[in-house]
Amino acid sequence: MEDKSAGFQFTGIGTSWCVLIDGEVLDKDTREKILDYVQVFDNRFSRFINTSEASSFRNSPAGKYPLSSEFALILKRADELRELTSGLSDPAVGALLELAGYDSDYSMSPKADLKNFVLPKWQLDGETLELDRGAVFDIGGMGKGYLIDKIAEILEKNGYRHYMVDGGGDIFATTKSDGSPWRVAIEYPGKPDMAAGVVELKNQGLAVSDTFRRRWGNWHHIVHPVLKTPVESVLGVAAVSGNAWDADSATSALFFADEDKYSAVADAFGASYLVFKSDGRTRVSKNWKGELFV
Repeated sequence: MEDKSAGFQFTGIGTSWCVLIDGEVLDKDTREKILDYVQVFDNRFSRFINTSEASSFRNSPAGKYPLSSEFALILKRADELRELTSGLSDPAVGALLELAGYDSDYSMSPKADLKNFVLPKWQLDGETLELDRGAVFDIGGMGKGYLIDKIAEILEKNGYRHYMVDGGGDIFATTKSDGSPWRVAIEYPGKPDMAAGVVELKNQGLAVSDTFRRRWGNWHHIVHPVLKTPVESVLGVAAVSGNAWDADSATSALFFADEDKYSAVADAFGASYLVFKSDGRTRVSKNWKGELFV
């Protein structure tokens, strides 16, 4: 008999996944649908795949280009994040990450011409993208939350009502079958054996991000697009919202937003949050309802 507590585990978009169904085992047909969708999503939107839509503009001259409706939807959300962070949360930072060494070969070695990077300017008009130069889009910061919600849609369409979808620590959870919440511990950034707190999820998304999981040399995967350096003022962020995409979007924005804009970010995505600063402070939103140990 299969261990129900282990859930359905797999790897996709460069991270580990687990889908837990409360009291049930996920059927084979639904598993295959999930795996198929994750693969399609990766093929379409990963900057590590040269044929993806996210990579297709890397050598494009200035001009206007049609987008798929789904990529336009994702970039519309990215544009909202740019607005909330004075342009600092920008998916067009993909080429900078590659120059820093976080490329498709995982060279993890910064390139000499990194200093010459200029953040591409782009704007969206419906499903048309206008660029001033070639651009590589990295949607990893908030794309995972989008994907988690899509997996939740697959589960719902296949009759599952009580589940948790965990994609590398970002989560959407309904309730358990008895109506109780899913309790999830939040790791303190950089200290895997230390919990910063616990949240109880009931039809909510949780997103966590830090500067420690994807780190090489003096670099990590959250970079300042103008200074061309890693962000060091924030160690990590956790956010809870009504779905995983909103929670993930909030964490992406909170890494770059000025402290006086935190409430605006929270309002934009209906989120509560924790922001772990590098000076030892923890910024906690007034509507945070989880247990807090720090």
